[in-house]
Amino acid sequence: MIEDDVAGPIEQIAIHQIRVLNPRARSRRIHAEITRNIEAVGLKRPITVCRTEETGRSGVFDLVCGQGRLEAFIALGQEEIPARVIDASERECLIKSLVENIARPQQAPVQVLDSISILKHRGYSNAEIGGKIGCTAEWVKSVSALLEKGERRLLAAVEAGHMPLSLAIEIARSPDAECQNLLMDAYNRGDLRGKKVTVVRRILALRSRVGKTSIASTTHKGRSKTYKPEELRKIYETEAAKHKALLKRAEFTKSRVLGVVQAFRDLLQLEEFVTLLSNEKRDSMPEFLKELATSREGTSP
Repeated sequence: MIEDDVAGPIEQIAIHQIRVLNPRARSRRIHAEITRNIEAVGLKRPITVCRTEETGRSGVFDLVCGQGRLEAFIALGQEEIPARVIDASERECLIKSLVENIARPQQAPVQVLDSISILKHRGYSNAEIGGKIGCTAEWVKSVSALLEKGERRLLAAVEAGHMPLSLAIEIARSPDAECQNLLMDAYNRGDLRGKKVTVVRRILALRSRVGKTSIASTTHKGRSKTYKPEELRKIYETEAAKHKALLKRAEFTKSRVLGVVQAFRDLLQLEEFVTLLSNEKRDSMPEFLKELATSREGTSP
């Protein structure tokens, strides 16, 4: 069953009269996007509810499809929501709800981006495109700017939640030499935290080395090479040696960094050194180094 094919009248139903028989977990990011879209352009498609025997007794309708839209209306403080009403038993309603969840088509981010590109080439404005896909005109404008620059890799990172759209715009406008500074600024602002910093660094390195377009959008011609067992053994040994060398360099670098941090800790304990830095106006240092140097945690690996 496809929701658009469901027959039934559309009514304004009080939200407190709708019961969710088959609740689904939803990420905060997706829920926030649905809420922003509905707040910006309104509800484009009504939810679907069932009128059952319970409805006749208590006035409660069972939700078939539209949990995300219902939760968005609740978050926006609405008391009623447009709903397509169908007649079914509670068991039939639960089955329909399960079918909807399983059969729901998931539109890939790349399809959304391609749709924006097509509409732009057909002369639609940012506001018109936003109205069609349920986004704000400013969001469409930013995404279009990245598409025009061929920044598919950055857009994929934004869609995956690795970086905010504003940071992607700044990176696209800046030369590669300034990208690390932008990354540090985003970290200091709190836009990037934890593993996202590492992920974005890898994306920037790959973007610089391979190109702006994501690997998924490139085509490869010809058959892949087949290797003999002896060739595979040599490749494995070479890669294993590279991995061991990389680990050794990482351990060496880690020990050097820990030594520098410990040295800073010892120096900052000396009142004369701190006074000298203050007098020479050299008492500022990067936040991450300051946190390490002033923390009480041990420095042993």
